[in-house]
Amino acid sequence: MQQLGGLDNLMIAGEVPNIPMHMSALMIYETGGKAGTNRFAEALESRFLALADQHFPILRCRLETLPLQLDNAYWVEDPRFNLHYHISRVALPSPGNWQQLYALFARFHAQPLDHARPLWEVMMVEGLDRLEGVPRGSTALFLKIHHAVVDGKSALRLITSLHSLDPDPDAPTLADTMPDNAAPDSDFQAPSLISKYGRAWWHSIERPLDMAGTLVKLLPDLLSGATSANKDAAPRPPTPHAFFNAKVDADRVVGHIRMDMALLRRLEKKHHCTINDIALCVVAGALRHYLLETGQLPQDDLQALMPIDIRRKDKDGTIGNHLSVAKVCLYTSYSEPDKRLAAICSESSAGKRQSKKKSNHALLHLVDDIHPAVMLWLGQWLINSGQIDKLPQTVNTVVTNVPGLSSEAYLVGARLIDYLGFGPLAPNMGLFHTVSSTQDHVNVTFLSTAAFVGDGTGYLKALQHSLAEVSALKATGTPGRKPRAGA
Repeated sequence: MQQLGGLDNLMIAGEVPNIPMHMSALMIYETGGKAGTNRFAEALESRFLALADQHFPILRCRLETLPLQLDNAYWVEDPRFNLHYHISRVALPSPGNWQQLYALFARFHAQPLDHARPLWEVMMVEGLDRLEGVPRGSTALFLKIHHAVVDGKSALRLITSLHSLDPDPDAPTLADTMPDNAAPDSDFQAPSLISKYGRAWWHSIERPLDMAGTLVKLLPDLLSGATSANKDAAPRPPTPHAFFNAKVDADRVVGHIRMDMALLRRLEKKHHCTINDIALCVVAGALRHYLLETGQLPQDDLQALMPIDIRRKDKDGTIGNHLSVAKVCLYTSYSEPDKRLAAICSESSAGKRQSKKKSNHALLHLVDDIHPAVMLWLGQWLINSGQIDKLPQTVNTVVTNVPGLSSEAYLVGARLIDYLGFGPLAPNMGLFHTVSSTQDHVNVTFLSTAAFVGDGTGYLKALQHSLAEVSALKATGTPGRKPRAGA
Protein backbone atom coordinates (compact mmCIF):
# COMPACT_ATOMS: atom_id res chain seq x y z
CA MET A 1 0.00 0.00 0.00
CA GLN A 2 1.16 3.52 -0.77
CA GLN A 3 -0.62 6.21 1.24
CA LEU A 4 -0.26 9.93 0.57
CA GLY A 5 1.47 12.14 3.09
CA GLY A 6 -0.39 14.99 4.75
CA LEU A 7 0.87 17.71 2.41
CA ASP A 8 0.25 15.61 -0.71
CA ASN A 9 -3.26 14.74 0.46
CA LEU A 10 -3.99 18.41 1.12
CA MET A 11 -2.89 19.27 -2.43
CA ILE A 12 -5.46 16.77 -3.73
CA ALA A 13 -8.41 17.28 -1.41
CA GLY A 14 -7.81 21.01 -0.96
CA GLU A 15 -7.91 21.96 -4.63
CA VAL A 16 -10.24 24.90 -5.10
CA PRO A 17 -12.00 26.15 -8.25
CA ASN A 18 -9.67 27.93 -10.70
CA ILE A 19 -6.53 26.66 -8.94
CA PRO A 20 -5.48 23.16 -10.05
CA MET A 21 -2.40 21.97 -8.18
CA HIS A 22 -0.23 20.61 -10.96
CA MET A 23 3.18 21.51 -12.36
CA SER A 24 3.95 21.77 -16.06
CA ALA A 25 6.92 21.80 -18.39
CA LEU A 26 7.37 22.95 -21.98
CA MET A 27 10.18 21.17 -23.81
CA ILE A 28 11.26 21.77 -27.41
CA TYR A 29 13.08 19.16 -29.54
CA GLU A 30 14.80 19.25 -32.90
CA THR A 31 12.92 16.47 -34.68
CA GLY A 32 13.87 17.33 -38.27
CA GLY A 33 10.70 17.75 -40.30
CA LYS A 34 7.48 15.78 -40.84
CA ALA A 35 9.06 12.33 -41.13
CA GLY A 36 11.18 12.87 -38.05
CA THR A 37 8.18 14.22 -36.14
CA ASN A 38 6.16 11.10 -36.99
CA ARG A 39 8.98 8.83 -35.80
CA PHE A 40 9.25 10.94 -32.65
CA ALA A 41 5.52 10.55 -31.95
CA GLU A 42 5.60 6.77 -32.41
CA ALA A 43 8.65 6.31 -30.19
CA LEU A 44 7.33 8.70 -27.54
CA GLU A 45 4.51 6.38 -26.49
CA SER A 46 6.90 3.46 -26.11
CA ARG A 47 9.26 5.57 -24.03
CA PHE A 48 6.53 6.66 -21.59
CA LEU A 49 5.14 3.14 -21.36
CA ALA A 50 8.59 1.76 -20.51
CA LEU A 51 9.09 4.49 -17.92
CA ALA A 52 5.76 3.64 -16.23
CA ASP A 53 6.47 -0.09 -16.32
CA GLN A 54 10.06 -0.05 -15.11
CA HIS A 55 10.95 3.10 -13.19
CA PHE A 56 7.92 5.25 -12.29
CA PRO A 57 4.95 2.95 -11.60
CA ILE A 58 3.17 5.96 -10.08
CA LEU A 59 2.39 6.95 -13.69
CA ARG A 60 -0.03 4.01 -13.79
CA CYS A 61 -1.72 4.89 -10.50
CA ARG A 62 -4.91 6.70 -9.63
CA LEU A 63 -6.27 7.93 -6.30
CA GLU A 64 -8.39 5.89 -3.92
CA THR A 65 -10.00 8.18 -1.35
CA LEU A 66 -11.94 7.61 1.84
CA PRO A 67 -15.36 9.19 2.45
CA LEU A 68 -15.50 12.29 4.66
CA GLN A 69 -11.69 12.54 4.56
CA LEU A 70 -11.45 9.88 7.31
CA ASP A 71 -7.83 9.36 6.32
CA ASN A 72 -5.34 10.28 3.62
CA ALA A 73 -5.93 8.84 0.16
CA TYR A 74 -3.95 5.94 -1.39
CA TRP A 75 -2.17 5.50 -4.70
CA VAL A 76 -3.46 2.35 -6.40
CA GLU A 77 -2.71 0.88 -9.82
CA ASP A 78 -5.41 1.84 -12.33
CA PRO A 79 -6.77 -1.30 -14.04
CA ARG A 80 -8.14 0.92 -16.83
CA PHE A 81 -4.82 2.62 -17.53
CA ASN A 82 -4.75 3.71 -21.18
CA LEU A 83 -1.69 5.52 -22.49
CA HIS A 84 -3.69 7.10 -25.34
CA TYR A 85 -5.73 9.08 -22.81
CA HIS A 86 -2.55 10.66 -21.43
CA ILE A 87 -0.73 11.52 -24.69
CA SER A 88 -2.23 13.70 -27.43
CA ARG A 89 -0.92 15.35 -30.61
CA VAL A 90 -1.87 18.76 -32.06
CA ALA A 91 -0.53 21.36 -34.49
CA LEU A 92 0.38 24.89 -33.41
CA PRO A 93 -2.30 27.29 -34.75
CA SER A 94 -1.39 30.00 -37.25
CA PRO A 95 0.65 32.22 -37.28
CA GLY A 96 2.74 29.77 -35.26
CA ASN A 97 4.69 32.32 -33.21
CA TRP A 98 5.64 32.42 -29.54
CA GLN A 99 2.38 34.12 -28.57
CA GLN A 100 0.42 31.23 -30.10
CA LEU A 101 2.61 28.70 -28.31
CA TYR A 102 2.16 30.58 -25.03
CA ALA A 103 -1.61 30.67 -25.53
CA LEU A 104 -1.82 26.96 -26.36
CA PHE A 105 0.32 26.03 -23.37
CA ALA A 106 -1.67 28.35 -21.08
CA ARG A 107 -4.93 26.59 -22.02
CA PHE A 108 -3.27 23.20 -21.46
CA HIS A 109 -2.00 24.27 -18.03
CA ALA A 110 -5.34 25.80 -17.00
CA GLN A 111 -7.27 22.53 -17.41
CA PRO A 112 -7.46 20.42 -14.21
CA LEU A 113 -6.37 16.79 -14.30
CA ASP A 114 -9.00 14.06 -14.02
CA HIS A 115 -8.74 12.63 -10.47
CA ALA A 116 -10.33 9.37 -11.63
CA ARG A 117 -7.21 8.60 -13.71
CA PRO A 118 -3.44 8.77 -13.21
CA LEU A 119 -2.61 12.44 -12.67
CA TRP A 120 -0.50 13.38 -15.68
CA GLU A 121 -0.86 14.36 -19.33
CA VAL A 122 1.42 15.02 -22.30
CA MET A 123 0.61 17.04 -25.40
CA MET A 124 2.87 16.87 -28.46
CA VAL A 125 2.81 20.07 -30.55
CA GLU A 126 4.14 20.19 -34.12
CA GLY A 127 4.33 23.02 -36.65
CA LEU A 128 6.93 25.22 -34.94
CA ASP A 129 8.63 26.34 -38.19
CA ARG A 130 7.88 30.03 -37.55
CA LEU A 131 8.95 30.04 -33.92
CA GLU A 132 11.73 32.60 -33.49
CA GLY A 133 15.01 31.11 -32.32
CA VAL A 134 13.88 27.51 -32.91
CA PRO A 135 15.12 25.31 -35.81
CA ARG A 136 12.57 24.43 -38.50
CA GLY A 137 10.96 21.03 -38.07
CA SER A 138 11.05 21.16 -34.28
CA THR A 139 8.43 19.72 -31.93
CA ALA A 140 7.25 20.78 -28.48
CA LEU A 141 6.12 18.59 -25.60
CA PHE A 142 3.76 19.91 -22.94
CA LEU A 143 3.82 17.86 -19.73
CA LYS A 144 1.71 18.37 -16.63
CA ILE A 145 1.72 16.25 -13.51
CA HIS A 146 0.00 16.78 -10.18
CA HIS A 147 2.06 18.28 -7.39
CA ALA A 148 0.88 15.49 -5.09
CA VAL A 149 2.68 12.96 -7.31
CA VAL A 150 6.04 14.74 -7.44
CA ASP A 151 7.68 17.93 -6.26
CA GLY A 152 10.07 19.91 -8.44
CA LYS A 153 13.10 17.73 -7.71
CA SER A 154 11.44 14.39 -8.42
CA ALA A 155 9.59 15.84 -11.44
CA LEU A 156 12.95 16.81 -12.88
CA ARG A 157 14.22 13.29 -12.25
CA LEU A 158 11.22 11.89 -14.10
CA ILE A 159 11.83 14.19 -17.08
CA THR A 160 15.56 13.46 -17.04
CA SER A 161 14.83 9.72 -17.01
CA LEU A 162 13.16 9.96 -20.41
CA HIS A 163 16.34 11.19 -22.09
CA SER A 164 19.67 9.75 -23.15
CA LEU A 165 23.06 11.37 -23.73
CA ASP A 166 23.42 9.63 -27.10
CA PRO A 167 21.61 10.80 -30.28
CA ASP A 168 20.95 7.18 -31.25
CA PRO A 169 17.16 6.67 -30.85
CA ASP A 170 17.80 3.21 -29.37
CA ALA A 171 20.41 4.40 -26.86
CA PRO A 172 19.77 3.51 -23.18
CA THR A 173 17.91 6.20 -21.26
CA LEU A 174 19.26 7.93 -18.19
CA ALA A 175 16.60 6.05 -16.22
CA ASP A 176 18.57 2.86 -16.88
CA THR A 177 21.65 4.31 -15.17
CA MET A 178 19.93 5.89 -12.14
CA PRO A 179 19.39 4.23 -8.76
CA ASP A 180 15.81 2.93 -8.76
CA ASN A 181 14.30 4.67 -5.73
CA ALA A 182 10.68 4.51 -6.83
CA ALA A 183 8.39 2.17 -4.98
CA PRO A 184 7.80 -1.22 -6.71
CA ASP A 185 4.50 -2.13 -8.30
CA SER A 186 3.49 -4.25 -5.29
CA ASP A 187 3.31 -1.08 -3.17
CA PHE A 188 0.41 0.19 -5.26
CA GLN A 189 -2.06 -2.60 -4.58
CA ALA A 190 -5.44 -1.33 -3.32
CA PRO A 191 -5.86 -1.84 0.44
CA SER A 192 -8.65 -4.09 1.66
CA LEU A 193 -11.65 -2.48 3.36
CA ILE A 194 -10.54 -3.84 6.73
CA SER A 195 -7.02 -2.51 6.25
CA LYS A 196 -8.16 0.86 4.92
CA TYR A 197 -10.65 1.63 7.68
CA GLY A 198 -8.55 -0.04 10.35
CA ARG A 199 -5.64 2.24 9.48
CA ALA A 200 -7.98 5.25 9.50
CA TRP A 201 -9.14 4.33 13.02
CA TRP A 202 -5.59 3.85 14.25
CA HIS A 203 -4.40 7.11 12.66
CA SER A 204 -7.21 9.00 14.43
CA ILE A 205 -5.66 7.82 17.72
CA GLU A 206 -2.04 8.18 16.63
CA ARG A 207 -2.17 11.68 15.13
CA PRO A 208 -2.85 13.62 18.37
CA LEU A 209 0.05 11.80 20.04
CA ASP A 210 2.36 12.50 17.10
CA MET A 211 1.27 16.13 17.08
CA ALA A 212 2.19 16.49 20.75
CA GLY A 213 5.62 15.05 20.04
CA THR A 214 6.15 17.36 17.05
CA LEU A 215 5.13 20.41 19.06
CA VAL A 216 7.62 19.43 21.77
CA LYS A 217 10.36 19.34 19.10
CA LEU A 218 9.28 22.74 17.80
CA LEU A 219 9.06 24.39 21.22
CA PRO A 220 12.79 25.12 21.80
CA ASP A 221 13.16 26.85 18.43
CA LEU A 222 9.94 28.80 18.92
CA LEU A 223 11.02 29.97 22.38
CA SER A 224 14.54 30.85 21.29
CA GLY A 225 13.17 32.71 18.28
CA ALA A 226 10.81 34.69 20.46
CA THR A 227 13.44 35.58 23.05
CA SER A 228 16.77 35.99 21.32
CA ALA A 229 16.93 35.35 17.59
CA ASN A 230 15.72 38.77 16.52
CA LYS A 231 17.30 40.94 19.19
CA ASP A 232 19.97 42.34 16.89
CA ALA A 233 17.85 42.39 13.74
CA ALA A 234 16.04 45.50 12.66
CA PRO A 235 12.27 44.96 12.60
CA ARG A 236 10.99 44.37 9.08
CA PRO A 237 7.89 46.15 7.76
CA PRO A 238 4.87 43.93 7.11
CA THR A 239 4.57 42.38 3.66
CA PRO A 240 2.75 44.82 1.39
CA HIS A 241 -0.24 43.93 -0.75
CA ALA A 242 0.24 43.80 -4.53
CA PHE A 243 -2.63 43.86 -7.02
CA PHE A 244 -1.94 40.23 -8.04
CA ASN A 245 -2.49 39.14 -4.43
CA ALA A 246 -6.21 38.73 -5.06
CA LYS A 247 -8.77 36.18 -6.20
CA VAL A 248 -7.37 34.02 -9.01
CA ASP A 249 -9.36 33.47 -12.23
CA ALA A 250 -9.47 30.20 -14.18
CA ASP A 251 -7.47 31.38 -17.23
CA ARG A 252 -3.67 31.34 -17.45
CA VAL A 253 -1.11 33.62 -19.12
CA VAL A 254 2.53 32.58 -19.52
CA GLY A 255 5.80 33.93 -20.88
CA HIS A 256 9.56 33.60 -20.47
CA ILE A 257 12.94 35.24 -20.94
CA ARG A 258 16.27 33.55 -21.68
CA MET A 259 19.51 34.37 -19.83
CA ASP A 260 22.85 33.40 -21.37
CA MET A 261 24.75 30.92 -19.18
CA ALA A 262 28.19 32.40 -19.97
CA LEU A 263 27.00 35.85 -18.87
CA LEU A 264 25.50 34.42 -15.70
CA ARG A 265 28.78 32.68 -14.84
CA ARG A 266 30.65 35.98 -15.20
CA LEU A 267 28.12 37.76 -12.97
CA GLU A 268 28.38 34.94 -10.42
CA LYS A 269 32.14 35.36 -10.24
CA LYS A 270 32.11 39.16 -10.14
CA HIS A 271 29.38 39.54 -7.57
CA HIS A 272 29.93 36.40 -5.46
CA CYS A 273 26.33 35.30 -5.89
CA THR A 274 24.45 32.36 -7.37
CA ILE A 275 22.47 32.06 -10.59
CA ASN A 276 19.33 31.85 -8.47
CA ASP A 277 20.24 35.19 -6.81
CA ILE A 278 20.59 36.76 -10.27
CA ALA A 279 17.21 35.35 -11.32
CA LEU A 280 15.62 36.73 -8.15
CA CYS A 281 17.15 40.12 -8.91
CA VAL A 282 15.76 40.04 -12.45
CA VAL A 283 12.28 39.14 -11.15
CA ALA A 284 12.50 41.89 -8.52
CA GLY A 285 13.47 44.45 -11.16
CA ALA A 286 10.63 43.35 -13.42
CA LEU A 287 8.11 43.68 -10.61
CA ARG A 288 9.46 47.14 -9.80
CA HIS A 289 9.26 48.33 -13.43
CA TYR A 290 5.84 46.80 -14.04
CA LEU A 291 4.29 48.18 -10.87
CA LEU A 292 5.87 51.62 -11.37
CA GLU A 293 4.37 51.82 -14.85
CA THR A 294 0.93 51.01 -13.48
CA GLY A 295 1.39 53.30 -10.46
CA GLN A 296 1.00 50.41 -8.02
CA LEU A 297 4.49 49.89 -6.56
CA PRO A 298 4.18 49.53 -2.77
CA GLN A 299 6.54 51.60 -0.63
CA ASP A 300 7.67 48.49 1.25
CA ASP A 301 9.63 45.69 -0.43
CA LEU A 302 7.77 42.79 -2.01
CA GLN A 303 8.49 39.33 -0.60
CA ALA A 304 8.99 36.04 -2.46
CA LEU A 305 8.43 32.46 -1.37
CA MET A 306 11.31 30.19 -2.40
CA PRO A 307 10.71 26.40 -2.13
CA ILE A 308 13.76 24.45 -0.89
CA ASP A 309 14.18 20.72 -1.56
CA ILE A 310 15.07 18.78 1.61
CA ARG A 311 15.00 15.18 0.36
CA ARG A 312 18.11 13.05 0.71
CA LYS A 313 20.22 12.50 -2.41
CA ASP A 314 19.43 8.78 -2.37
CA LYS A 315 15.70 9.54 -2.46
CA ASP A 316 15.51 11.58 -5.69
CA GLY A 317 13.06 9.13 -7.23
CA THR A 318 10.59 8.98 -4.36
CA ILE A 319 7.11 10.31 -4.99
CA GLY A 320 5.41 13.12 -3.10
CA ASN A 321 6.73 16.36 -1.65
CA HIS A 322 9.84 16.74 0.47
CA LEU A 323 10.38 20.46 0.73
CA SER A 324 10.70 23.43 3.00
CA VAL A 325 10.31 27.09 2.09
CA ALA A 326 12.28 30.28 2.57
CA LYS A 327 10.94 33.83 2.52
CA VAL A 328 13.16 36.20 0.55
CA CYS A 329 12.90 39.99 0.40
CA LEU A 330 13.08 41.21 -3.22
CA TYR A 331 14.15 44.78 -2.35
CA THR A 332 11.83 46.28 -4.93
CA SER A 333 12.33 49.71 -3.29
CA TYR A 334 15.93 49.74 -4.57
CA SER A 335 16.31 51.35 -7.99
CA GLU A 336 19.94 50.27 -8.46
CA PRO A 337 20.21 46.65 -9.65
CA ASP A 338 23.71 46.16 -8.18
CA LYS A 339 22.53 47.08 -4.68
CA ARG A 340 19.42 44.96 -5.14
CA LEU A 341 21.54 41.95 -6.20
CA ALA A 342 23.87 42.30 -3.20
CA ALA A 343 20.92 42.52 -0.82
CA ILE A 344 19.13 39.55 -2.37
CA CYS A 345 22.31 37.47 -2.24
CA SER A 346 22.61 38.02 1.50
CA GLU A 347 18.89 37.50 2.07
CA SER A 348 18.55 34.27 0.08
CA SER A 349 21.60 32.70 1.75
CA ALA A 350 20.11 33.37 5.18
CA GLY A 351 16.73 32.04 4.00
CA LYS A 352 18.24 28.79 2.77
CA ARG A 353 20.06 28.25 6.07
CA GLN A 354 16.85 28.89 7.98
CA SER A 355 14.86 26.50 5.78
CA LYS A 356 17.21 23.61 6.58
CA LYS A 357 16.71 23.92 10.35
CA LYS A 358 15.13 20.97 12.10
CA SER A 359 12.16 23.12 13.11
CA ASN A 360 11.23 23.58 9.44
CA HIS A 361 11.30 19.80 8.92
CA ALA A 362 9.14 19.42 12.02
CA LEU A 363 6.62 21.87 10.57
CA LEU A 364 6.31 19.58 7.54
CA HIS A 365 5.64 16.64 9.87
CA LEU A 366 3.01 18.73 11.66
CA VAL A 367 0.92 18.71 8.48
CA ASP A 368 0.95 14.89 8.65
CA ASP A 369 -0.16 15.01 12.29
CA ILE A 370 -3.34 17.04 11.69
CA HIS A 371 -6.41 15.06 10.67
CA PRO A 372 -7.06 15.55 6.90
CA ALA A 373 -10.73 16.39 7.50
CA VAL A 374 -9.70 19.22 9.84
CA MET A 375 -7.13 20.54 7.34
CA LEU A 376 -9.68 20.43 4.52
CA TRP A 377 -12.45 22.03 6.55
CA LEU A 378 -10.17 24.86 7.68
CA GLY A 379 -8.98 25.57 4.13
CA GLN A 380 -12.47 25.54 2.67
CA TRP A 381 -13.77 27.78 5.46
CA LEU A 382 -11.00 30.32 4.92
CA ILE A 383 -11.74 30.51 1.18
CA ASN A 384 -15.54 30.22 1.15
CA SER A 385 -16.03 32.69 4.01
CA GLY A 386 -13.62 35.22 2.54
CA GLN A 387 -11.49 35.12 5.69
CA ILE A 388 -8.40 34.35 3.61
CA ASP A 389 -8.64 37.86 2.15
CA LYS A 390 -8.47 39.32 5.67
CA LEU A 391 -5.31 37.45 6.66
CA PRO A 392 -2.04 39.44 6.63
CA GLN A 393 -0.12 39.03 3.37
CA THR A 394 2.98 36.90 4.08
CA VAL A 395 4.50 36.71 0.58
CA ASN A 396 3.64 38.27 -2.77
CA THR A 397 4.94 35.81 -5.36
CA VAL A 398 6.76 32.49 -5.73
CA VAL A 399 10.19 32.06 -7.33
CA THR A 400 11.27 28.42 -7.55
CA ASN A 401 14.50 27.07 -9.03
CA VAL A 402 14.30 23.75 -10.91
CA PRO A 403 17.66 23.13 -12.63
CA GLY A 404 17.43 21.20 -15.89
CA LEU A 405 19.86 18.90 -17.69
CA SER A 406 23.44 20.21 -17.58
CA SER A 407 24.58 18.37 -20.72
CA GLU A 408 23.23 17.80 -24.23
CA ALA A 409 20.31 15.37 -24.06
CA TYR A 410 18.12 13.48 -26.54
CA LEU A 411 14.61 12.04 -26.44
CA VAL A 412 14.32 9.07 -28.84
CA GLY A 413 17.06 10.67 -30.96
CA ALA A 414 15.68 14.25 -30.95
CA ARG A 415 17.93 16.87 -29.37
CA LEU A 416 16.49 18.86 -26.46
CA ILE A 417 16.61 22.55 -27.42
CA ASP A 418 14.81 24.18 -24.53
CA TYR A 419 13.13 23.43 -21.21
CA LEU A 420 10.66 25.73 -19.41
CA GLY A 421 9.08 24.94 -16.04
CA PHE A 422 5.80 26.26 -14.60
CA GLY A 423 4.26 25.82 -11.15
CA PRO A 424 0.73 26.26 -9.75
CA LEU A 425 -0.92 29.45 -8.60
CA ALA A 426 -2.49 29.61 -5.14
CA PRO A 427 -5.27 31.54 -3.38
CA ASN A 428 -4.32 35.25 -3.40
CA MET A 429 -1.07 34.34 -5.20
CA GLY A 430 -1.63 35.21 -8.84
CA LEU A 431 1.98 35.34 -10.06
CA PHE A 432 4.42 32.40 -10.10
CA HIS A 433 8.00 32.35 -11.45
CA THR A 434 10.15 29.32 -12.28
CA VAL A 435 13.89 29.34 -12.97
CA SER A 436 14.93 26.41 -15.19
CA SER A 437 18.08 25.70 -17.13
CA THR A 438 19.62 23.92 -20.10
CA GLN A 439 23.26 23.40 -20.97
CA ASP A 440 23.83 26.91 -22.33
CA HIS A 441 21.12 29.16 -20.90
CA VAL A 442 18.69 29.73 -18.03
CA ASN A 443 14.98 30.54 -18.46
CA VAL A 444 12.79 32.58 -16.15
CA THR A 445 9.11 31.88 -16.74
CA PHE A 446 6.02 33.51 -15.32
CA LEU A 447 2.49 32.18 -14.83
CA SER A 448 -0.43 34.47 -14.08
CA THR A 449 -3.92 35.39 -15.32
CA ALA A 450 -5.26 38.01 -17.73
CA ALA A 451 -6.79 39.96 -14.84
CA PHE A 452 -3.30 40.62 -13.51
CA VAL A 453 -1.00 40.82 -16.56
CA GLY A 454 -3.30 41.18 -19.58
CA ASP A 455 -1.89 39.19 -22.50
CA GLY A 456 1.49 39.03 -20.75
CA THR A 457 3.41 41.29 -23.16
CA GLY A 458 3.73 44.13 -20.64
CA TYR A 459 5.18 41.94 -17.92
CA LEU A 460 7.40 40.18 -20.46
CA LYS A 461 8.84 43.56 -21.47
CA ALA A 462 9.43 44.37 -17.79
CA LEU A 463 11.39 41.11 -17.41
CA GLN A 464 13.42 41.90 -20.53
CA HIS A 465 14.14 45.43 -19.27
CA SER A 466 15.25 44.11 -15.89
CA LEU A 467 17.45 41.46 -17.52
CA ALA A 468 19.16 44.15 -19.62
CA GLU A 469 19.88 46.15 -16.45
CA VAL A 470 21.33 43.17 -14.61
CA SER A 471 23.33 42.04 -17.64
CA ALA A 472 25.02 45.46 -17.74
CA LEU A 473 26.27 45.24 -14.16
CA LYS A 474 29.98 45.79 -13.57
CA ALA A 475 32.13 44.53 -10.71
CA THR A 476 31.77 47.68 -8.63
CA GLY A 477 31.11 48.24 -4.96
CA THR A 478 31.39 45.51 -2.36
CA PRO A 479 29.69 42.36 -3.72
CA GLY A 480 27.50 40.26 -1.49
CA ARG A 481 27.03 42.90 1.21
CA LYS A 482 23.64 44.17 2.16
CA PRO A 483 23.12 47.85 1.30
CA ARG A 484 22.29 50.36 3.99
CA ALA A 485 18.62 50.94 4.64
CA GLY A 486 17.20 53.56 2.34
CA ALA A 487 19.75 52.93 -0.40
